[in-house]
Amino acid sequence: MKESYLEIVELDNGDIVLRPASEDGEDAAPLAVLTISDDTRSYLKDRYFELAKHMFHAGIDFVYSDEAFFDEEADYADDDEFRPKILH
Repeated sequence: MKESYLEIVELDNGDIVLRPASEDGEDAAPLAVLTISDDTRSYLKDRYFELAKHMFHAGIDFVYSDEAFFDEEADYADDDEFRPKILH
């Protein structure tokens, strides 16, 4: 099975998205979109992107650590082959 890589990028409109990394350079549809308010950006200065990375990582960790999230008979929840790799 082909490995799935994810990337976290900031779009021109300021949204930060988690999306599949594309080898051919095309923009993939986002899996999740995070909008950080101007007040928060101002408060965090250059660290707002770090906040976004941690939030996306927390969401992925939740999905892959919560066995109730998956069907009880599915054995893919613990399979590292299906766990996405994240690029920054």
